[in-house]
Amino acid sequence: MRIARVESTALAVPLRQPFHWSSGAQLGANLVLWTVETDEGAIGYGESICEDPVAVEAYGRIVSEAFLGRSPGDVEAVLGELWRTGRWRFTPHWTNQIVAGIEVACWDALGKALGVPASTFLGGRVREEVDFMAFPQGETPEELAAHAGELAGEGYRVVYLKVGRAAESDEAAVAAVRQAIGPDALLRIDPNEAWDVPTAVERIRRLEPYGLDWVEQPVAAGNVNGLARVRRSVGTRIAADQAVFTSSELLAVLEREAADAIVLGHHECGGLWRLRLAASLAHEHGLPLNRHACMESAISTCAALQAMAAVPSLTLGNQVMHQLLAEPLVLDPPEPVAGRVAVPEGPGLGFELDVAAVGRAHERYGAQGPYRSVERTHAAGLETGLS
Repeated sequence: MRIARVESTALAVPLRQPFHWSSGAQLGANLVLWTVETDEGAIGYGESICEDPVAVEAYGRIVSEAFLGRSPGDVEAVLGELWRTGRWRFTPHWTNQIVAGIEVACWDALGKALGVPASTFLGGRVREEVDFMAFPQGETPEELAAHAGELAGEGYRVVYLKVGRAAESDEAAVAAVRQAIGPDALLRIDPNEAWDVPTAVERIRRLEPYGLDWVEQPVAAGNVNGLARVRRSVGTRIAADQAVFTSSELLAVLEREAADAIVLGHHECGGLWRLRLAASLAHEHGLPLNRHACMESAISTCAALQAMAAVPSLTLGNQVMHQLLAEPLVLDPPEPVAGRVAVPEGPGLGFELDVAAVGRAHERYGAQGPYRSVERTHAAGLETGLS
């Protein structure tokens, strides 16, 4: 069985409502759907996250040449060839996001061809369900607290909150959410690299009375020494996210003891296989893995579930974001019950593509182009909806 065809489809999918974070607001997701077909007719799907599909498709067509003619299970060999030849190693973050979509499609095709879930090839399952975070949405502390309270009432054990704006608004949001979810739920915050080291220390100390479980990537990704300094200066656990996208970055964080947990997803590290390797490296240093989510569809969630099922050191409250999209791209997308989702049992990644929804998303991209990743207009002037 050999890979005979790799194709890409540009997609634009609106969000249910504006997504607010430290850089502004986002209205939609731009994705590239990768289709891998074997000479025996097995078809697998994966997706790449992106700013604009044009660049991803052009770069991906060149990358995909390394996969053609190979078995969809030859992932380690293909990745080794990619990183030894060409100029891919000069742009690892960018390359990983593209390779991840094609690699995921390979596991999907292989699993479908053999009639087994992709977790079979990723070490085998150590769990049958995964715990996900509650991700309250809104702009004001009142909106965030109302949604957080609803999610906590549904049984979510971990609540995840974006911060990184002004100190007063951050504190108001954290205080309101803590009051809404009660004292027992774990509360994690993510400034998305918004602070320098002194500010991070000051802000975290200011927010610690609200019972934080951890703070994710408070300082710039490249400032590993600064991240370690923040960790030594506060009583709250620190999680590394943007600082650990490549294996060398992860090793630097581990060796400098700059974090208490590793937050990483397959888009950043180059696929499900590399995510498993990163989880093992972190585990050898005594740190757990928390799955990182991006502005993605349930295709990525189903893919991540197959890898997370095989990670022994997985945390509670793994990240999920496909629910933010106004239209799913798979039939029967994973729906958490009390924050927990069963790992799909079906072959490959365990989902069925919604071909009609993919067609609409492709037409939307052709008609309007990509969404801007950050809208700086005030939320009152933002509108979303299917078109």
